[in-house]
Amino acid sequence: MKVAVTGSNGLIGKILVQKLRGKKFEVAECSRQNCDVLNPKQVEGALKGAKIVVHCAAQLEEEAHDIFDINVKGTENLLEAAAKNNAEQFIFLSSVGVYGSAEGLKGEETLPEPKTNYEKSKLEAEKKVLSFQEVFHTTILRPAIVLGKNRYWKKIVSTIRKGFPLPGSGKNKWQMVCAEDVAEAAIFCIGKEECFGETFIVAEKEESAMTLEELVNFVRKELGLKGGTGKIPLWIAKIMAFLNSFIKIIPLLTPSYLARMQRERAYSTKKLEALGWKAKRSGKECLRELIKAA
Repeated sequence: MKVAVTGSNGLIGKILVQKLRGKKFEVAECSRQNCDVLNPKQVEGALKGAKIVVHCAAQLEEEAHDIFDINVKGTENLLEAAAKNNAEQFIFLSSVGVYGSAEGLKGEETLPEPKTNYEKSKLEAEKKVLSFQEVFHTTILRPAIVLGKNRYWKKIVSTIRKGFPLPGSGKNKWQMVCAEDVAEAAIFCIGKEECFGETFIVAEKEESAMTLEELVNFVRKELGLKGGTGKIPLWIAKIMAFLNSFIKIIPLLTPSYLARMQRERAYSTKKLEALGWKAKRSGKECLRELIKAA
């Protein structure tokens, strides 16, 4: 069976391609070079012969002018191309970001409250996917913050290494997921009737999740730094983030990122686990590997 993977050069896409080939699937790698999601003809050609489409590609940069074009219109182009190619299943990687700043433990039934452009674009793309349910089987996966060897996590580790204080209390849960587990979740759903027409949260086990403060202290310990992290009141951090948005001295410290840092990132994984999928690794295990590679 042929599987088309968009974003095949990305963090999750690379792992997914490797794992699919290990399971003897024929794989069509769809990257920016051969599958510009805003070019319908190119997309149709890239998906030719694929019975399964796993859509991982996305614009992640909040300030990008093309974020809605790529994440929404691009998804629509892929859906239409999949239909023309008589695909049987379309698996879409969305994000728990669609829940926005919703409080407490979140499950698939929690009403989305997207706040940022990225979050809004992902929810709009989900709606496009659901509109094709009568054409082929659809499955939506909502991964938590993905742990992997990319620039985002290198910046986080670097910032902690430099000893920047933690804004706020740090008592909010920061449930994450390893990139390998996201790839495994996508493969798990391929051709599985119980996954058709369903949406699933993909995250590490609830009991493995750390608070933001625990996460920072864990990274400090792995880096060989002594003591716990310092803290600053949130109101001071907001002023610093505002100023930093102009002078850009502290990596990642922007008003929007600061707001996202304070969210309660607690998710129920019971729905997908009930079908037999479980995260194989905890955030701590993946963080330890990332730190060694940083």
